[in-house]
Amino acid sequence: MNVLLVNYTDSLGHRFNGGALIPWLRARGHHALHAVGLKQAPGNGSVSLSPSPKNFYGRTTSRLVNRLETAASIYNLFYPQAFLLPFNPVFKAADIVHYHIIHNQFISHLAFPWLTRLKPAVWTLHDPWALTGHCVHPFDCDRWKSGCSPCSHLDYPFALRKDRAWLNYKVKHFAYHHSRLHLVVASRWMLAKVQQSPLLKQFPIYHVPFGLDVQTFSPGNKTEAKARFNIPTDRVVIGLRAMKSPYKGLEYSIKVLESLPEGLPVHILTCQNKNLLTSVSHKFGLTELGEIDGDAAMVEFFRATDIHLMPSMVESFGMMAMEAAACGVPSVVFSGTTLPEICFAPEGGIVVEKGNAQELGEALLLLIKDEKKRLQIGQCARELASKNYSFDNYATAHLKIYERILLDSQHG
Repeated sequence: MNVLLVNYTDSLGHRFNGGALIPWLRARGHHALHAVGLKQAPGNGSVSLSPSPKNFYGRTTSRLVNRLETAASIYNLFYPQAFLLPFNPVFKAADIVHYHIIHNQFISHLAFPWLTRLKPAVWTLHDPWALTGHCVHPFDCDRWKSGCSPCSHLDYPFALRKDRAWLNYKVKHFAYHHSRLHLVVASRWMLAKVQQSPLLKQFPIYHVPFGLDVQTFSPGNKTEAKARFNIPTDRVVIGLRAMKSPYKGLEYSIKVLESLPEGLPVHILTCQNKNLLTSVSHKFGLTELGEIDGDAAMVEFFRATDIHLMPSMVESFGMMAMEAAACGVPSVVFSGTTLPEICFAPEGGIVVEKGNAQELGEALLLLIKDEKKRLQIGQCARELASKNYSFDNYATAHLKIYERILLDSQHG
């Protein structure tokens, strides 16, 4: 089988953007390749689609299209890679094409009616953008169920200058209506969204949770892990992602940490951005790792963590909640997102009402003070992650989907 996986880039998020499937498929005798807008990974696992943003023509084209679409308040319609894809040898050679994140100014869904008739197509939906008039996450707005007219949140990413969300919605309706797609979602939360979508509910939908190497992502010696980061080994470490975003709920993390009583044996460990938690640095020990790269580094982060704080306002899956569970770390999360599902709350994590900082603080304080409960929940999270998040299961499920689609196409 010859599988072409299409994503806007290769190295960033390789475990869920199709990149990690390539060596797995190749090891089992299949031909697999990543076709990307921005090639960053070395080696022959990926190829850059034309026009590449690395060259002058690609950068110029991207800027012109971006200006046109911004002025017209439309999004992701006229980028040329999709319309050139059928002429590319890697597309011609493919038996099946698996699209991933295409809406980063990359593959136009206007080309789907053409592309999906040329080659059987799978599309993994990494967020709800495919079913809205412009936004990546609609939060509590449900106008995506009825046409996004009028749009009450033009400021949501991807923001529009004028209210043409209804037009974007209609273009998606036209494109999808004339396409042949098989959809993959990673969470039951996303599955429910797609099943309610007037745009997408007619397509076959497969629920396949993301996978990871549960041998690598596993519990370890916390004393040694804390010592490697120069964290006192008697401290309860609260790990979190420090990122300013309308989605990630950092403001709730800061608020709840500020509200914790003085004198607790707590240390804060962050990844991604620095200097965002200065308001609590005088109260508790603070170690900011900044950007960390690679599975080994993430494992060390979680092995040094006792409690994972992840009060995201929206998530379509939540990779860090999955990684924490695999490492035996309980997560504290908000309801109304996919995170309770991903961290196996209440057995493998604690879920509180979305936006309720008081409940969030109470849950955090409970785990800080009750070591037995913290360890019990973490152990349960590990057991459930081992059963549900094996990468081999994730990859095997995709191979079976490919085989089923190809078999149906031959008989159709």
